[in-house]
Amino acid sequence: MATTLSEDLEKVRIQFLFDHPFLSVLALSLPMHFRENSHEAFETDGAAIYVDETMAVTLGAARLKYSYAHTLLHIMLKHAFRMNGRDGKVWNRSSDIVINLLLSDFERVGERPDDEVMLEKFRDQSVEEVYNTLYKESQEGEGTPDEENPKEQKQDLIENEGDAESAKEELDVLIIQALGAAQKQGNTPASFLEVIREVTRPKIDLATLLHTYLSESFFDKVSDFSNPNRRFIHQGLYLPGYKRERNRLELYIALDRSMSISPEVFSKFLGIIDGVLRMSGDFSVTVVPFDECVDETSVTVFDAQSASVPEVAFAKGNGGTEFGVIDAYLKEKISIESTLMVLSDGFFKIEKACELETLFLVSEKKNMKRLEPYGNVFYFDL
Repeated sequence: MATTLSEDLEKVRIQFLFDHPFLSVLALSLPMHFRENSHEAFETDGAAIYVDETMAVTLGAARLKYSYAHTLLHIMLKHAFRMNGRDGKVWNRSSDIVINLLLSDFERVGERPDDEVMLEKFRDQSVEEVYNTLYKESQEGEGTPDEENPKEQKQDLIENEGDAESAKEELDVLIIQALGAAQKQGNTPASFLEVIREVTRPKIDLATLLHTYLSESFFDKVSDFSNPNRRFIHQGLYLPGYKRERNRLELYIALDRSMSISPEVFSKFLGIIDGVLRMSGDFSVTVVPFDECVDETSVTVFDAQSASVPEVAFAKGNGGTEFGVIDAYLKEKISIESTLMVLSDGFFKIEKACELETLFLVSEKKNMKRLEPYGNVFYFDL
């Protein structure tokens, strides 16, 4: 039985070599072990593949190929290492949804088994976004099973019990090689290439991101000959020194409170604001709630001299969101040297960039591309 299955898997690897070289890189490099699995024919801990022969031989050639590809993408997208204490079953389902939607864009990946979840409403979302939605549904009693298959409880992700950091370092090398193979192929969907690039980018926590951005972007140093560099004066060289363009942080935070913002997202926004206030000893931060208009009665100002931090309450606004109202409001109130941070899900109409340096922090990953022409854009995981 093992010999027959081994031959079938070898045929699949050869097919990957011609059809999807990026999968071939992983298939030829990752260890595979035959054993009795707890749940599925293919399982992975993010570093190796475990195959249950008894279950695998019942899949047939087309479903065997799909299941193999599906498992390889779990590894490539680091799903086993991105769980971070989340509910295992909900995370497993979220990961499966993301992978199956990605594979739906490809040809020659076999046949999707009946127990693989396919929910179109989650297309172009990250696994974290899918998880947040499914977990909320489970907390509200709706459960998480596939609407078309209520009994489905697929679990092919297992906990990694080895050296996770070492495993991730080795995996990064393989992912970079796979990315190179995908780019050479030339017909790989752009959405898939972007997902691969995402897992190869260095992960920076939100606090570090904000601190770096505020420090480097908001307090740029400018050259100044009136303040020469003293280091070289004794050599007769008068080179420009540097001075701070601004010593005081003047930050405006546009706070989206439209109908599309949930209490959970708004709570995260408040956490970001609190993080900003803890970064500087000399600052002025003005929070401007907006939706279809700016709610000037709710504008709140924080500064270093405040005895306490004013409360920003969550209040639903109108249905839509217009970025233009923020631009118009700021033109009347502030100087060009101020800086703007926009906290939103990104579902708003925007026709031109604000004159101020702008940072968009969005909770919906799929809106990032659309906002990139108008400022710096970052996605944060809830």
